[in-house]
Amino acid sequence: MVEPLQPKNLLIPVVLVFAVFFALMVFPPLGALIGVLSPFPLVFVYLQRGRQAGIALFALVFVVLLLLVGATQAMLFLAEYALMALLLGEMIRIQLPGDRCIAISALVSGLVSIVLLVLLLGDQDTSVKEFFEGQMRAHFSQSMEAFESMGENKAEVADMKAFAERTAEGFAASYPAFLLIGSLIGSAANYALIRIAWTRLYGPGLFSGGAFSEWFCSENLIWGFILSSAALFLGQGMVADAGLNVFLVVLVIYFVQGLSIVVHFLKARNVQVFFWFVLFILIFVQPLLIGLVAGLGVFDIWADFRKLRKAPDIQ
Repeated sequence: MVEPLQPKNLLIPVVLVFAVFFALMVFPPLGALIGVLSPFPLVFVYLQRGRQAGIALFALVFVVLLLLVGATQAMLFLAEYALMALLLGEMIRIQLPGDRCIAISALVSGLVSIVLLVLLLGDQDTSVKEFFEGQMRAHFSQSMEAFESMGENKAEVADMKAFAERTAEGFAASYPAFLLIGSLIGSAANYALIRIAWTRLYGPGLFSGGAFSEWFCSENLIWGFILSSAALFLGQGMVADAGLNVFLVVLVIYFVQGLSIVVHFLKARNVQVFFWFVLFILIFVQPLLIGLVAGLGVFDIWADFRKLRKAPDIQ
């Protein structure tokens, strides 16, 4: 039986959320890193106190932010964090599998964030794509000015400017994918943290079994990979942009499946934790290894590296 929170303890999640939010405002790099985990205290209260108390807490945080920082920031918090926390809490409460909890909460939160950005920027006579492209160009422009002031070769600076222009255009075209990927990472991180904390305090009752090393995505996702690749490399205009966004999201999912394969073999061979740490650092800093891990995820549908899929019964 879950013990009810005392009133003074109920304020702790609220304080944590506000601390994260203001850290984001005061020091954006650190705030962004910590802000990913801001749904955690909200979900924990939702699970511990129930649906009504959880929704009341979400409303309290939203109203206070509305009064302190304005409607825009409060709405962004509601779309990016509170909605994710609400969905995670409800789906965990009804004991859906972990991958469904993460996927649904990330998809809904990401889509609502995209719609909200479109609505907010609609009053500024600019599209979301133009807004992101402008932000990237401004950032790259500052970097180019710094290189020029250091006396870098003009030909190299010109090449870097051309590369920056292409990068800004590509990033602007793929902003929906980056928002969805960010939501996916945030949802997965919060789910993992909640599962660890709840299991240690109250046992595994709310969470379904299944280790990460045994996870694999739906086999039908391969069609999304194939069709998005065709649209990206063969299409033009909006078709190519749509293909790019779907391709990036699917590639991240297969990268996660590739990581689960790596974890499976590390566990099977009892590799020491230190070597896990070194290997994962190498994977995340080397683009070639990132591609290799994603490739493992893609080809697992045919190779079944972990032998997890059951062979069909022969009559």
